[in-house]
Amino acid sequence: MRLHGVEPLGLERSPHSDARPNTRIRWEPVHHFPGRNPIAEGTTHYVCRETGRIPVEGTDTTTVRLADSDEAQLLKVEQPAAVAVVLHVAFDQDHRPLVCEEGVTASHVFKQVDNYPMR
Repeated sequence: MRLHGVEPLGLERSPHSDARPNTRIRWEPVHHFPGRNPIAEGTTHYVCRETGRIPVEGTDTTTVRLADSDEAQLLKVEQPAAVAVVLHVAFDQDHRPLVCEEGVTASHVFKQVDNYPMR
């Protein structure tokens, strides 16, 4: 699978402190990540520090689909299993993709909360 024309770094189980199982596919088109370990400061901050490019806009797109066999195994769910997919893209000042992350979360643990003013 390619995201914005670039091969992802790989599929891995995300080590959240609350131990909710989810997976993440990460890539960044300009700079390679150090190893496959989580980046403590966060992906966007790391890429900004390493490249000098500053994020000025982000887009998150949420969709739903069925998990593939690798995702089902990592998420520890039986197929068929619905998953929520959040594609996050941060853009720099020239509107070039700076960071792209795709999070895949099993439906039984996915939660999205939006707060907004109503006038």
